[in-house]
Amino acid sequence: ATGEVFLADGLLTKAAQQEMVEVGGQNYSSIALLSLFLKRTMSLLAPIVRPERLQALVFSVPEVSVPVLSAVTDAVGMLGLKNASLFLIGRAESFFYYNICQPEELWKQDVLLCDFSGTFLHTLLFTANRKTSPVACFVEEADWKEVAAGRKDLDQRFLETMKAVIGDRNISCVYLIGEGFLGEWYQESLRFLCQERRGFLGNNLYSKGACYAARQRMTPGSVSEDYVFLGKDMLKANISLYVEKRGQDSCHPLLDAGTNWYDAKAEIDFLLEEENRFSLRITPLNGGEIRDVEIALTGLPQRPARTTRIHLQIDMTDLTTLRLNMEDFGFGEFFPATHQFWEKTISIGQPDTAAGSSTAAQESAGADTTDTATVTSEQSAAGADAKSAAPPVLAES
Repeated sequence: ATGEVFLADGLLTKAAQQEMVEVGGQNYSSIALLSLFLKRTMSLLAPIVRPERLQALVFSVPEVSVPVLSAVTDAVGMLGLKNASLFLIGRAESFFYYNICQPEELWKQDVLLCDFSGTFLHTLLFTANRKTSPVACFVEEADWKEVAAGRKDLDQRFLETMKAVIGDRNISCVYLIGEGFLGEWYQESLRFLCQERRGFLGNNLYSKGACYAARQRMTPGSVSEDYVFLGKDMLKANISLYVEKRGQDSCHPLLDAGTNWYDAKAEIDFLLEEENRFSLRITPLNGGEIRDVEIALTGLPQRPARTTRIHLQIDMTDLTTLRLNMEDFGFGEFFPATHQFWEKTISIGQPDTAAGSSTAAQESAGADTTDTATVTSEQSAAGADAKSAAPPVLAES
């Protein structure tokens, strides 16, 4: 007997929006249907590898967002893959990983990807700033709706667009992907693109890039250590804390450039000197100026140096804003914790001089005070040998 077939499409988008999907007159969870789709897809791998042996699942999506990440995480969670790490990356990051895993002569200069999977052309331009360490890599994306499927002058439009995109750039390689490049309609454009450049045609670049991403993340090597991708949703700077560690002043890393801003978070404990202040260093990898930001914690009781333990939590509220939460843990029975709490936000993009707010949680009846965590100084780190305050001591367990 032949059963009925119902189409359930757009599952990822619907799952991100937590929509219900009607199939055959009944409503189903879009996340449950997405999980079923993944299960059926993975069953195709059965002749090669059993699902329980998978070490990593990498999903390459057009746009990474918190709702999409949540939907994919929930859908994969229903599969019961206890041994597999889950990663979500965008098309641009797939392109990055694909590039850096190719022979270096193909990407010694800029690389252009032309994606004609949809109704119009989408381009991704890979560039690298080799003056930074690690090398900072970027992917610039653009839509070209004038290069649309079905146009009679499509070759001419494509040619004009390629000349505008390439301009005077040094591009060593061009990739053409998507069903839009089926046929031989782009002969004039192809002649231009292949002038002193390598050209490739295919359809699985994103999926291969996702596989390379899995390999680099599960078993990091020299490639992943020497190159960092700075996508549009990623932290563009390294954030570190000035500390004294084993008698030596150093910068202790907190947040790394190349981390999605919503995943960037760290915690650390340190002992304040008498000044009750500490400094962060912001080191951009996109050509910006290195900045030192000094933060003073006011309202603390008077204590000797190195007898105030501060617990610092740092994360990001958006792409360019750091959020610092500090709490006084005191120093054991000698100097009991007040659990005074400060919150401070710092703009990564430009100097920030505004004071943050703080609240002190006190056990005495009705006591409720407000203090401030203030940016007391902010300057370029270029040529600065001395800091205005002694660095705190890293508290090691």
